[in-house]
Amino acid sequence: MKLNKIELLNFRSYQQQCFDFESGGNLIIGANGSGKTNLLEAIAYTSIGKSIRYHQDQDLVFNTAEHFAINALYETDLSVPKKLHLSYANSRKILKINGEVKRPLSALFSEVKVIYCAPDDIGLINGSPRMRRQYFDLAISQLFPAYIGILRDYLHVVDQRNQLLKSEYSPSEKKSWDARFAQSLCALYPYRKKYLQLLNQELCGAYKEISENTRNLKINYVPVLRNAFGLMPEIIEQHLQTLEPREKQWQRCLVGAHLDDYSFRIEDFGMRARASQGQKRIAVIILKMIQAQLIESNTGIRPVILFDDVFAELDYVHGEKIKALCNNNYQIFVASPKEDVRQIFGNLQVIRLGSGL
Repeated sequence: MKLNKIELLNFRSYQQQCFDFESGGNLIIGANGSGKTNLLEAIAYTSIGKSIRYHQDQDLVFNTAEHFAINALYETDLSVPKKLHLSYANSRKILKINGEVKRPLSALFSEVKVIYCAPDDIGLINGSPRMRRQYFDLAISQLFPAYIGILRDYLHVVDQRNQLLKSEYSPSEKKSWDARFAQSLCALYPYRKKYLQLLNQELCGAYKEISENTRNLKINYVPVLRNAFGLMPEIIEQHLQTLEPREKQWQRCLVGAHLDDYSFRIEDFGMRARASQGQKRIAVIILKMIQAQLIESNTGIRPVILFDDVFAELDYVHGEKIKALCNNNYQIFVASPKEDVRQIFGNLQVIRLGSGL
């Protein structure tokens, strides 16, 4: 798909601004503080209905304004126009697609595919398990839109079960919530398993090609429950019975998908402890490129790819190889404060933003 136009009203540093884009790609040049990242953030917002950088929508509102709005005109790969309107006011968000109000907001996952790449993506390796879970939950939802609803149901059950563990409960209440927890967990795990299978099939070859490293890159799932992907609901319920004294003491659920982790590994060692910063940066960029390829091959939609000052950390050779992965199949947006990125992306439309900080 292609993004042809975006209009911003009271979004971040933009009080009112309109941008027209080229279908092949766009190079956004501007000093730090000129609004490059804010523009990419607005584009990403149209695909997930929330910020990629801040938790609260109120943080996205321009200065003293009380609301913001984003209007985007996409074009599908079949040249069908898709008009999106997203607005926020009074803690309420509205989504319209081709003029029709859509609920819930997660309907976006089936409509628009955007992938955002930034230098702090290295946190997927160096950062917390929560950051990795958030990334993979989003990636899985883009490939399998049904997953977001299953995840929400699961998290609701976890929350209700935690409330139960903080109270005086009867054995029948505990058994009922244990059963619901086990069933919702078993509904969620197949999506994570399938996504990792698809991802790892492509990840190793791409990493070897880009990094010129002969070792295998793989992402392992690290569950709290051993052999989690193969467990039946009845077995999970038995685990919960065993854990009851500890869970009652801690007043919260001590196992499950909301606590599991992902491990980036090269052969038999974890990248977090032993890989160089350069290896990590290459790995996470390749991860995002494979994410794009999986979306295209499994949904038929070519996602829009955003590069937010990513190439400043790469040499020319690696930059060229990353560009080659895009293979002219995707509309790309490259934001950079420096002109030298044009050595790699010289054929893109240049959008120059005003002075920065």
